[in-house]
Amino acid sequence: MDVKSALALGLIHTLGSLNLKGARAVGSAIGTLLCWTNSRMYKVTKKNIDLCYPDLPEAGRKVLAKQSVLETAKSITEIGIAWGGTKEKFARNAAMIENVRNQELFDQALEKGDGIMILTPHLGNWEFISSWLPQRCDLMALYKTSKMPGFEKAMLKAREDSGATLVAGTARGVKGLFDHYKQKKVIMILPDQEPAPKSGVWADFFGISTLTPKVVHSMVKKNPKGTVLFAYVIRTKDGFELIFRGLSDDIYSEDVEVSATAMNKGIEECIADAPAQYQWDYKRFKRHPAKYYKGL
Repeated sequence: MDVKSALALGLIHTLGSLNLKGARAVGSAIGTLLCWTNSRMYKVTKKNIDLCYPDLPEAGRKVLAKQSVLETAKSITEIGIAWGGTKEKFARNAAMIENVRNQELFDQALEKGDGIMILTPHLGNWEFISSWLPQRCDLMALYKTSKMPGFEKAMLKAREDSGATLVAGTARGVKGLFDHYKQKKVIMILPDQEPAPKSGVWADFFGISTLTPKVVHSMVKKNPKGTVLFAYVIRTKDGFELIFRGLSDDIYSEDVEVSATAMNKGIEECIADAPAQYQWDYKRFKRHPAKYYKGL
């Protein structure tokens, strides 16, 4: 195993031995340090919040940026717990989900039997979905390949131990995801990553023209009777809350820009549930002509 993977996995396993309160305390400490040192994570987070909340006073944007860095750090330090590895640990993790909001949306779509596309934004800690969703459906999820092969292998095993099937974001992997959805099963996609230009369409996101993945629209065309839902897990005082949310009917539009705009608007509504828990440190507008991140 490569050295970077070994170090990362060693840290994750160490954090996984902590309870949730302990892991969050470590995350808060790391997040505080990242803010205090004016780290790249803090600077990108602050830039994105400045762009997306221009009407919020400067002092409020600074507070939100610091809160977001702390929450993102907690998401990282919770990974060791989220990657349960055993039935007992996944059951423990499922018990940490203290409430499921709008579960009827998922249950009704599952009963309908035409397939479900779950869109999971980088909000809260989506890793904990794997302790709940695969126990109720035949789930296939798309993942982004890692530059650390040893880490990726361990990540896949940890996630697939939950019962989910994972496919890489390659041509072959995406085809497998398409086939799974065409068979009227359940798939999960993270919809708020910036795609390659040929795989995206420009659509409004927080008032900014944003390169947005076309894959969701393509999936809808392959299975127009399927149901598209958001699902995300936000942090509560002692655990988590799993939330399902529907989308505007525009998500099913034949016009890719209309569909992408509906998706982005839906992501904005999800973020409004817990703005500080969104991972604002991702360079979502990297390909925008304005070069927002120049110098960061």
